[in-house]
Amino acid sequence: MREFVFTIDYEEGIDPGMDLFISHSNLHARTMAIQATTDSMWRLDRITGSSSALDAYDAYHSNMDGDDGSDGVCGDVVREHTSEILAKSQTSRLVYTYRKVADPGRSIPYLAAKYIGDGLLMHAERRGQQYRWRFLLDDETAVGPMYDTVSEALPDGLSLRVQRLSEPECWIDKGIETPQEGLAPKQQAALEAAVEHGYYQTPREHTAQELSEKLDIPNSTLQYRLSRAEAWLANRFVSNALGAEPETQPEDVEVTL
Repeated sequence: MREFVFTIDYEEGIDPGMDLFISHSNLHARTMAIQATTDSMWRLDRITGSSSALDAYDAYHSNMDGDDGSDGVCGDVVREHTSEILAKSQTSRLVYTYRKVADPGRSIPYLAAKYIGDGLLMHAERRGQQYRWRFLLDDETAVGPMYDTVSEALPDGLSLRVQRLSEPECWIDKGIETPQEGLAPKQQAALEAAVEHGYYQTPREHTAQELSEKLDIPNSTLQYRLSRAEAWLANRFVSNALGAEPETQPEDVEVTL
């Protein structure tokens, strides 16, 4: 198997959906699942960010006109579009999207379905001006035709950069890792309760002592579990930010397709 990773960079003012990420640098979208045929696409995305960024996303989503940049290009004629926020929290949104376009010639999931076909796994990520795509595909699959078509179809204001065409790394190491993997259940429960009861709000809605009383555990036990959970989160963040995953800031490479 190989992974093919490339990034589309957007100039501001080209696509309203990407403008939202450009304006809010801490807004981040990552696919939980994505599937496509040659004329339709459906996906599940987790959107994370600050409260103000998510408020802006909610406002944008409620006024979405059907062309939300959800497949990495802009300007498609949308034949059918459904998008729904399935779950909300203080720091994230879980969003389901289904769409059909009249001309799939510029839409990445459709082009992947056309040129790569069955057995393809896709992953997409949006942050700032960058929309990054990753594909896990068979060794014998040629990506040149898809790459050429995407390159030629991009409108003005969008540019394409290739990061990887090689042995898979991120899929094996982190691609299917669950968010809570490696966190002890009691530490996870303490962290979830702390978030639920506003312990991390400013100002705090409940102190550690009040939270421990609600959970009926000693304050020292709660503090220990939260400390361990916070250390796990910090290590995970640094690992994701500085590790080998191409979604951080990979160097552009020249790849013979």
